[in-house]
Amino acid sequence: MFRRAMMVAAALAALSLGACGGSGTTTSPTASPTPTATPVVTIVTNPPEAPITASTDPGYQWATSFSLTLTESAGVAVNIRSVNANLQQAAGGIVVTPPTGLAEAFRYEVKSPGNRLAASGTLTIGFTFLYTLPQPGEEALVTVTLNLYDDSGNAHPQTVQVKVV
Repeated sequence: MFRRAMMVAAALAALSLGACGGSGTTTSPTASPTPTATPVVTIVTNPPEAPITASTDPGYQWATSFSLTLTESAGVAVNIRSVNANLQQAAGGIVVTPPTGLAEAFRYEVKSPGNRLAASGTLTIGFTFLYTLPQPGEEALVTVTLNLYDDSGNAHPQTVQVKVV
């Protein structure tokens, strides 16, 4: 019985040493990874509402031009990988769905000095649209989507809508 009690006591002592870090080695805490900064991009439309003019292209009835100025304020540069724009007929800034079988016809041109928005920098992108609407009227709503990526490859898409009046 004495021998059994000694074995149990020895086993308990061994377990308690392991639980208290009695292995004789010390470890230092590992540092948490530093979170990476996220770009903060604001977009301003100039003019705030794009004016309508008659198209000089006989294939389209109307034209408009505007620019988007992108400003980055968090100190993180981004690259613009793609720009997509969609023009839809509108009334009072509300999209008007065309009747079945009809659709807006448009094309646009993008003018940009480059595809990189520097950290804490600005970049202005110009747009010119030529369009014909399926129903009477000239007002439209343009939705521009910019696919931005930081230098780590993280996506930061931006979308802006521009009234054409």
